[in-house]
Amino acid sequence: MRGWRIGRIMGIDIAVDASWFIIVLLMIYTLGFIEFPRELNPRGFFPRASWITVALGIAATLLLFASVLAHELAHSWMALARGIPVTRITLFIFGGVAQIAEEPDRPATEFLVAIMGPLMSLALAIIFGAAWVWLALFDGMNVLGVSLAPIILLCSVLTQANGSLVLFNLAPGFPLDGGRVLRAILWGASRDIRKATRWAARGGRAIALILIGVGAVMFFVWSNGGGIWYAFIGFFLWNAAGQGYRQTIMLEALRAVRVENLMVRVFQTVAPELTLAEFVDAHLLPMREQTFAVLTGEEFRGVISIDQIRRIPRAEWIGKRVSDVMVAREKLSALDPRQTCAKALARLTMSEYAELPVLDDGKLVGFVGHAELTRYLRLN
Repeated sequence: MRGWRIGRIMGIDIAVDASWFIIVLLMIYTLGFIEFPRELNPRGFFPRASWITVALGIAATLLLFASVLAHELAHSWMALARGIPVTRITLFIFGGVAQIAEEPDRPATEFLVAIMGPLMSLALAIIFGAAWVWLALFDGMNVLGVSLAPIILLCSVLTQANGSLVLFNLAPGFPLDGGRVLRAILWGASRDIRKATRWAARGGRAIALILIGVGAVMFFVWSNGGGIWYAFIGFFLWNAAGQGYRQTIMLEALRAVRVENLMVRVFQTVAPELTLAEFVDAHLLPMREQTFAVLTGEEFRGVISIDQIRRIPRAEWIGKRVSDVMVAREKLSALDPRQTCAKALARLTMSEYAELPVLDDGKLVGFVGHAELTRYLRLN
């Protein structure tokens, strides 16, 4: 899930998926044109939307997703504090997701990262709830001389939304936060992350079936269109639980093997002073698609591949040299041969390159990429 980058907080890219725009427009319409006119004019037979209700709908929608973002930032903050990189946070149709580069390596870390999101949502529910109560008291006493009903309504919606977010996310089903908390407890008790994940994922699928069942009853029995959303969320959770379990199995397999066991030790080298035309004719075209190491003597300078060549117009190949377009060593997240392949996968996930160099005491000894990791996983 990539989406469009809209900002950066704590060094983490914030992005929105295309589906986010659908839910935002739907929520603004539902709140601003249906729910808020009804709430602010309860005695009207056909209450109409006004600029106030539409503005409230926009504000409620944006503040709700700001609350979701705060929830994910809380997860990310704890992950960073425990030494786990976070690549980005993406807002999408079902809320938000923090893309953490590595799975926690111990139960305590899993527990702390998982619990921080619900704690943030609980704190926001308390803050908005306190504002709701105090504003209602002020409005009842007519202290300010103007009606505070729109702001009170906004605070009530945000209180309920954040409270619902806490309750839903604490449901004991993986990959929900509650499921991750459950996995951390089971993991700590059994010392077996596969077994813990399997049981937590079963909890996630049980909750998914409940949501799908409730959605079906709402839609077919009660003729309530909201049941479709319950069913969609249920199907999403069902797939996510299965995918989460498979990912855990994959990472456990990669933790059992070191980079030096899978790295490609035979690789092609090129000199930095070659022109791009010479590089293409002598190296790129006659050989398989790969990453070429750029060396001066035995000194590793960087890498070059077809990706860098594609960005340069053919007319400039004669005038530009390999050193002009290569990815310099300083920009590469080099691997150590003694690292686990799970760490290598995390580095590759954060990198934009298909392969990363493996350095031993500063000397290039090989490359590891998605192809090598995938080949190993297929054999297991």
